[in-house]
Amino acid sequence: TWNVVQTGPKKSITFILQGLDSYTNKQVAYAQGTGMPSFTAEVPVLLEEAVISHMDNFTTSLQAHFDDMFANGREVTFRIKRFDAMDGDLTKEFNGKELNDIIETWVHDNAVKNKFNLSNESETMMYFEQIRMPMYDGSGKALDAKGFFKPFSKILEAAPYNIPNKIVLKGLGQVTLVLGEK
Repeated sequence: TWNVVQTGPKKSITFILQGLDSYTNKQVAYAQGTGMPSFTAEVPVLLEEAVISHMDNFTTSLQAHFDDMFANGREVTFRIKRFDAMDGDLTKEFNGKELNDIIETWVHDNAVKNKFNLSNESETMMYFEQIRMPMYDGSGKALDAKGFFKPFSKILEAAPYNIPNKIVLKGLGQVTLVLGEK
């Protein structure tokens, strides 16, 4: 965002530049400033001059974010919900383990460096934040959030679980797995 600041006959530009992660909508880079005032320069020139003087710090912050993603994975969120049609809830046991523990173990084992946060849990839902998923799958193909959680969806559909489910994608980095129906 930017504003023209007029002080007498001089004009200058005040701006705020934000870099947002497209998966989480979190701010990953930031710059703000005010350009030098001028009697004659047009607004586009004032804007360019103001922004250019802060661009190195902004791009350095962006590069640090990209470096972090490649080293530690891309951040996504994962929600588990259940339809009323599901037989049992998330405390149902399979081979002596509750389903919620099975889900948490899968997230732990598949998150880059086992990084995630289980921020909310009940018998009918689980909400994971800050899961770090790999940027690429095992074959080197770029991976998105839906692609990351799809193998888990297939595991739950197969024996011994036999839980029908569907993946619902919201934005690039939010996946909900709804258990009990397709």
